[in-house]
Amino acid sequence: MNAKHLFLACFTLSVASLHAAMLPESQKIDELLAAGWEKAGVKVNPPASDEVLVRRLYLDIAGRIPTVEEAQAYLQSSDPQKRAQLIDTLLGSDGHTSHMFNYWADILRLSDNVKGRLTAEAYEEWLKQQIKANTPYDQFVKNLLTTEGGVWDSGSIGFWQRDENKLDHLAYTVQVFLGTNIVCAQCHNHPFDKWTQMDYYHMAAFTNGMDTKGKNYSFKPEKPKQQLDKKLLATMEPKERRLYLKKMQAEQKTAPKTDTAGVSKEDMQKVKQAMQDVMKPLRYTSAEWQEGKLPTLPHDYQYTDGKPGEKVTAKVMFGPEAVQKDGQTTLQSFANWMSSPENPRFTTVIANRMWKKAFGIGLIEPVDEMTDSTVASNPALMDYLSQLMVEKQYSLKSFLRVLYNTDTYQRAATTQEVPLGETYHFTGPVLRRMSAEQIWDSLVTLSKGNVDDAVDEENTRLHQYLDDLSMFLGTIKAKGAGGLVEIARANADKLAANQKKVEEMKTKLAALKEKGGDTAAEARALARESQQLRKETERDFLVALVGEERANDLRKGYSAKQEVKKPAIKPAQPDPKVLASMTKEQRREFMKSFNRKDGKTSGSRDVSLATRASEQPSPARPGTFLRTFGQSDREQIQNASEDASVPQALTLLNGPVADILSSPASKLNQDLAKANSPAQKIDTLYLALLGRQPNAAEQDVLNSVIQQRGDKAVADVTHALITGSQFLFVQ
Repeated sequence: MNAKHLFLACFTLSVASLHAAMLPESQKIDELLAAGWEKAGVKVNPPASDEVLVRRLYLDIAGRIPTVEEAQAYLQSSDPQKRAQLIDTLLGSDGHTSHMFNYWADILRLSDNVKGRLTAEAYEEWLKQQIKANTPYDQFVKNLLTTEGGVWDSGSIGFWQRDENKLDHLAYTVQVFLGTNIVCAQCHNHPFDKWTQMDYYHMAAFTNGMDTKGKNYSFKPEKPKQQLDKKLLATMEPKERRLYLKKMQAEQKTAPKTDTAGVSKEDMQKVKQAMQDVMKPLRYTSAEWQEGKLPTLPHDYQYTDGKPGEKVTAKVMFGPEAVQKDGQTTLQSFANWMSSPENPRFTTVIANRMWKKAFGIGLIEPVDEMTDSTVASNPALMDYLSQLMVEKQYSLKSFLRVLYNTDTYQRAATTQEVPLGETYHFTGPVLRRMSAEQIWDSLVTLSKGNVDDAVDEENTRLHQYLDDLSMFLGTIKAKGAGGLVEIARANADKLAANQKKVEEMKTKLAALKEKGGDTAAEARALARESQQLRKETERDFLVALVGEERANDLRKGYSAKQEVKKPAIKPAQPDPKVLASMTKEQRREFMKSFNRKDGKTSGSRDVSLATRASEQPSPARPGTFLRTFGQSDREQIQNASEDASVPQALTLLNGPVADILSSPASKLNQDLAKANSPAQKIDTLYLALLGRQPNAAEQDVLNSVIQQRGDKAVADVTHALITGSQFLFVQ
């Protein structure tokens, strides 16, 4: 047996001794890594302790630290399968749904701080449902790319509503799903890659037909369109085909208008005026595909392979051609091409993203700037991971289960930073700072315990309003142009009177502007009166269309503040022993704080440690806790920051978070109240915050602190731990 085979045999033996039921795929990954260690002459990290691993698994899979009870249950278990069992439990938890929602929200740039707030929130809910259902990744991508209809049909249309500029949207789509940065080629030939501006527009032709402007809600009378028989055309001679098409066009011109008999252009203009405000709720709520709508080269196109204004047909940039089968749209062929296992980058990109999710560094870095010359740090492992993703049928949970069960993942973290340009051989995962969401969710755990079950609530108010919009659109379509004209005629006098007043006010406003001087107050008054008249017109038309009750619901609109949520979990109960140890006054203050539903304390303006980050505004507003700790603004892909800052330390030391954690109603303080001495309380603190007991060196320091500070030592240690690197890092 040569040295290489001896090394691999010894490594395999050590792996078998660590895990009684290793997954064969996990063992294959470890063997491929071991071959790389032997070749590079590097030493593998030692195994991680149970204390380190339980905390790492909760943070990496569920996005939060374990509760005291969860940590104790794991540490006290002697079951040899406890690691594998915990991995399976966490992957199936709502905590994993919450954590992966934050991950994908950063990649897909989800934001409810946009014009289409309603669609954005429905998109967020749809994404959580896809993660919880473990929708195969290839199907997930197809669903996003080919979705169409109204937001009441599927929240996934938020994918297309995210960017008004469809050329920008294409660049983000290719970067996310194919790991290729082509944005430079939108305006000129790529300076660092082979892509040309023409290549970019060829790709854009696949997605250019997606309409997100709601043009399908216009009121222009349409003629019924006859479908061309493509198979019949293919059998005809050129002359015969021209005659056939000419006949079809003539029939189309003479076809009767649908539902618009007797409707004049003047009547339709009245309908458009009346419906201008009525239709506002339907803005940013739809995505409709228009086949054959091709992009045109920009007016300043400067290359010899095309001319400005020239239409560009669909053609992929790399890999096999996107074949458009019978009955498929161009977009469907693009989605099938992109998500195919035969696509050279699709599977590699998602496998590499998931590897980085588990280990902290990708086999390919950056994960979304692949070129033809890109080589993984361990090519054999990258090839195997791509093969594994296909074998797992793109189930991300199944794929991650393999990674978390590897011996390598369960080793101590590498604490030294990998120098830029050097290869990391994955002797263990790398030490990482918690994300803003992980810090927040860990503080929620300290404040409220395990609230994971509250993640998957359905937003009742949102769905009520979506149903109202669907009904509204259905009513409009059922009425048709003729029915809308009848409503306009019935309300003609009032509509005309209001419109006349609005025009008069516009004239007065124009006159005030010409007059100059201090006329701001008069202008504001006229603007308010004009707006009120428009609202009256809108309401009258809406009532005539759907009835007063439904009209009121539509005019009320949707606000997240109106959301009606069902109770998700049984509320925690105060410990009777804790209550019994208190004075009457202490008990009164305790219950007052305990029963506070929003989890806020006096002075906590933007901190409510009652729900996880996935249930907060997405992203959080500037200046709030999550943004202070580096949450992405969602303007760019994965734009979060993990850098430390002085405001972060001040927030943990002096902000409302410190008040909440010192509240007698918090889960942490209820756990501390069960301890009988300062030393026991500090042991509980270590277990709650770090998932372990103090080591010998720490215990010596802590004993000295307890002697000097007495009961105050607990608060001192709490502040020291919660602002320290051991709490803020995933070890």
